Amino acid sequence: MSGTAATERTATYRSADGLEQFYRDFGDAAATGTPVLCLPGLTRNSRDFVKLARRLADTRRVICPDLRGRGFSAYDPAYQNYAPGVYVKDALTLLAELGIDRFVAIGTSLGGVMTMVLAGVKSVT
Repeated sequence: MSGTAATERTATYRSADGLEQFYRDFGDAAATGTPVLCLPGLTRNSRDFVKLARRLADTRRVICPDLRGRGFSAYDPAYQNYAPGVYVKDALTLLAELGIDRFVAIGTSLGGVMTMVLAGVKSVT
């Protein structure tokens, strides 16, 4: 089956406020297809996208982060930071660190809200 042998790497990055955050990185960074950012729902994490990422990784790089306080990302003791605007800022920090300016976003639930906000932010920058 296509995509089953895709390489999965895991790594962490620091958000703008210093919180350590986890992500899964599939495929080749030099792939010709537009990279894909997969954003999970409110109580979900990057594991939700593993099957999809393996399928897409034949032709694209696929980035699947755990949002702050979920999965393997660090818990943020400041409850006010659990907000869509902060999550979007975290995603933009990750994308900048990886050198990704143009991407396709796939989001479920809260990840869908983040995708709409990212579309607005990226279209004006």
